Amino acid sequence: MDQGIYTAASGAKVMEDKLLVISNNLSNAGTAGFKRQAIGLSEFEKQLDISELSQGQYRRTPIDVVVGRNYIDTKTGPYRQTDNPLDFAITGKGFFVLNDGNTTGYTRAGSFSVSPEGLLVSPQGYRVQGEGGDITLGQGNVVVDANGTITLDNETIDRFRVVDIQGSDLKRQGPGILGVKDTVVPGEMEDASIKQGSIELSNVEPMMEMIGLINAQRAYESFQKVVKSFNEVYALSINKVGSLA
Repeated sequence: MDQGIYTAASGAKVMEDKLLVISNNLSNAGTAGFKRQAIGLSEFEKQLDISELSQGQYRRTPIDVVVGRNYIDTKTGPYRQTDNPLDFAITGKGFFVLNDGNTTGYTRAGSFSVSPEGLLVSPQGYRVQGEGGDITLGQGNVVVDANGTITLDNETIDRFRVVDIQGSDLKRQGPGILGVKDTVVPGEMEDASIKQGSIELSNVEPMMEMIGLINAQRAYESFQKVVKSFNEVYALSINKVGSLA
């Protein structure tokens, strides 16, 4: 079978992947701290086994379209002031560190609360990490300064642990939670800047995502038409060969 149909089919598959990514981005455009996912395309040259070909027989390397790069876009989203003392936004680079007892996660969504046990937790129930481990807060006035130092009624409790991770090293771990790829060790950030009483919104730009969605849909339809055209050509060739026989 002609390589062209495989190339068109691989292109259609990549467009399906891209449509899923864009749809997920759009559905989280209103999710605080959400980081959009981006997908890039590249050509992939498959290794063709030519050991069985005769001398002078036509030889070539098939080309397929594949996902070249799939990464989390860490661009900062807009900020919104809430005046809630347990809302926190990292201004600049960095991620809050979370832990559920078994798994470590990372987030930019700093809308936290205090659990019945007095622990600072994320909406998913993960414990927010400070430099001393789980952050424990009692009753009182919580104040966090720009470098992330936490005080309760003027007594220093801990300091937020903030790490730096490249977008290409991140992966989705759960709703609102990011993880890191195998062997990646996040770097500690000593100069992180934190603003209390604010949250970071999603960095998804709905208009740009819609444009990408339309372009991906059109590309998918084009690849489908190419596959259909090849099928029609093959069917015509088979019928012609049959009639000549």
